[in-house]
Amino acid sequence: MKIRNIFPASGLNLAENLTISGISDDSRKILKNELFFIIPRKNFDIFSVLPKIEPKVAVFVAESSASSKLKKIIKTKPVVYVKNIQKEFVRAVDLFYEFKNNDLKVIGVTGTNGKTTTSTLIYYLLNKLGAKTSLVSTVDYHIGQKIYPADNTTPGFLALRKLLKEAKDSGSRFLVTEVSSHAIEQERIKGIDFYRCLFTNLGRDHLDYHKTLKNYFKAKEKLFWDNRKSPSVINVDDPYGMRLLRRLNQALAYGTKEISDFKITNISLNPFGSSFDLEYNKRLYTLKTRLCGRHNVFNTAAAFALIVSLGFEPQEVAEQVESFNSVEGRLERVGDNIFVDYAHTPDALETVLLALRDMGYHQIICVFGCGGDRDKGKRKMMGQIAGQLADSNIVTSDNPRSEEPKEICSQIEKGFKTKNYKVIIDRKKAIEEAVRLLIENKVISGAKQEKNCLLVAGKGHEDYQIIGPRRVAFKDSEVIRKILRTAN
Repeated sequence: MKIRNIFPASGLNLAENLTISGISDDSRKILKNELFFIIPRKNFDIFSVLPKIEPKVAVFVAESSASSKLKKIIKTKPVVYVKNIQKEFVRAVDLFYEFKNNDLKVIGVTGTNGKTTTSTLIYYLLNKLGAKTSLVSTVDYHIGQKIYPADNTTPGFLALRKLLKEAKDSGSRFLVTEVSSHAIEQERIKGIDFYRCLFTNLGRDHLDYHKTLKNYFKAKEKLFWDNRKSPSVINVDDPYGMRLLRRLNQALAYGTKEISDFKITNISLNPFGSSFDLEYNKRLYTLKTRLCGRHNVFNTAAAFALIVSLGFEPQEVAEQVESFNSVEGRLERVGDNIFVDYAHTPDALETVLLALRDMGYHQIICVFGCGGDRDKGKRKMMGQIAGQLADSNIVTSDNPRSEEPKEICSQIEKGFKTKNYKVIIDRKKAIEEAVRLLIENKVISGAKQEKNCLLVAGKGHEDYQIIGPRRVAFKDSEVIRKILRTAN
């Protein structure tokens, strides 16, 4: 695209004939001949990165207020000066990537817990039903036949636009994306008309950012209110779901309550999956899934309800559910009785520990920590929950970031009312100790095995640990497998 197609009255003269290959606002990811927007951000200094990026940039775009400074340092490339850099950035991205809402049906899944499993299941089922679908999730991005590692739960505005265009060009009919509260607040989804929105639940999370649960809910609510002309799918067993339902005219409810359009009944749980019935439109559908735990009954019901709302035959959807295996890092089984889960909030930790009880495990060992530079208020709560619901706990490091790991663990300790825990700061050593305890405490009484299990919580699919400024390679599941190989 020519620069003049984006800025027809830029006053750049000959530079208006320049062809740009793309748009960027990230100095770390810029490619040759891109239009680069100098957007003021915390910890970003254009003066320090300019020597590195100037050779790649076709044209810079900056706010008029910065013109006097930039004219002194940008010598070899043209600069377009604008009054509102953020507004012009959105306009330029929309022009370049040519996204129209009728090109692709975008499905947004939001909530505190269950987003990744529900989104991935919707993606899987739609493709099984013959509707080509792409996925943007916390774990990774599946666009057409390509898979990209995920940077955030919801990509930045520009990255998401690029993914939407690529999904459309790949022939996808639908794109399913997780929608975080940060993405809503920061307008990363600005300009997207969601074809469907789904609400899983709401609990304590991201209060370091939102400050209060009320603000957190308001961010989530905005997604549904902005897209209120489109049908939504809401979990009405969650009190915040009920609040949403009362505000929305076009909403379908799922849950165990009588008000549910998709009513969950006859739940049966076992260590290798679950089954349940869904009452919908005066008919009963039996769903069997390999996903474990009561929370995954709700995730499965949510995916079923949303896909049926798109017009797919309910029985055909139900028949495909059982073939779905699992999501990496979501109650992921690593060995016979060792699980890795992303649970990093009080609600999520409680949910997964209760799920393990429902699966029939008698003794639960839990390894967990809390992230640094994040909501400190949840640390004591997570210690309290683990102390009540697990039989033995090892408190360890999660992603301590700039905080002292020992101090984080000390704050978690305050929640324990019993002495069923120990602190091992080093996460690898903590997992090694937990595996040792599991192996040594396995009791067989007659023909009946007293079933014990280990849960390593908090990081799930993540393949790194953030310690200070360093991002260190570390993956819970790989550490566990290596320990088991050595033990055997």
